[in-house]
Amino acid sequence: MVGEKDEAKINKVLSHLSELAVKYAKEGQERDTKRLIEFIKEIGEAAALARLELVVVNTIMFYSPVAKESYKQQMENALVSIALALGEIGKAAAGQKMEAPAKIAASCLGEMGNTAAFTRTKKETIAIIFALGEIGKSLTRQSLGDVAKSTVALLGETGKIAASQNFEDAALNAEMLLQEIGTGAIKKNMKEAADTSVRSLEDIGKIADKQGLERALLQAAYSLETIKFNSEDRFLMSASIIAEVAILNFEMLEVKGQEEKPYKNSRGKKKFSGTGL
Repeated sequence: MVGEKDEAKINKVLSHLSELAVKYAKEGQERDTKRLIEFIKEIGEAAALARLELVVVNTIMFYSPVAKESYKQQMENALVSIALALGEIGKAAAGQKMEAPAKIAASCLGEMGNTAAFTRTKKETIAIIFALGEIGKSLTRQSLGDVAKSTVALLGETGKIAASQNFEDAALNAEMLLQEIGTGAIKKNMKEAADTSVRSLEDIGKIADKQGLERALLQAAYSLETIKFNSEDRFLMSASIIAEVAILNFEMLEVKGQEEKPYKNSRGKKKFSGTGL
């Protein structure tokens, strides 16, 4: 049907699959629910490659009732599958320079990310961060600056919530993806996306410092230094200045922490050197 570009029939099939997935979710049949989630994803990816934009948007929206029922039934693995599916569809849409479906997929993931992090659902949070990162990287490769910027902001927000909930692994993943997207944005001269990556890294780093997440704080500083280096090379000075200010803020936080907590071992400036993370 995708090959024939019969959008009406494709949407009918998608609607049926979504209704069936909701039925299985209500019955607690997580394995069958995940199988249908995968079928829907395959149609969405194929539609993206065929540039059937309306079908891609509909595919994304058909996941909504499945996700709601999966939340009710506490089916974390099904929610992880939905997050990864949205990431793949959004990535494929971005690869075809279809901004609307990529933005919708990222927005859905952002909402899921906030809920997952606040409810301390670790596996789902990491999956959402990964999916947002994949969309963000694809948007950056296609130089779709506005959507890339909003996707980076959503990724940063999920990373901040993860750090505040002491999900250090999730925060680390967000930081590494922000670094990758930020450096990619600089290469494409996408100033706003690069600046948003830097600001998000600074915010995650501050929360990590407050929560005592040593690895996440170290990664934030290292990522900021990496972006700073690349932005100087590319003469993207605004991102460079922001990164410089962020690193100075971390130094000030460290000095303050030493004054308030003299009994703790000093981390010193070693946290700002290249660590191989």
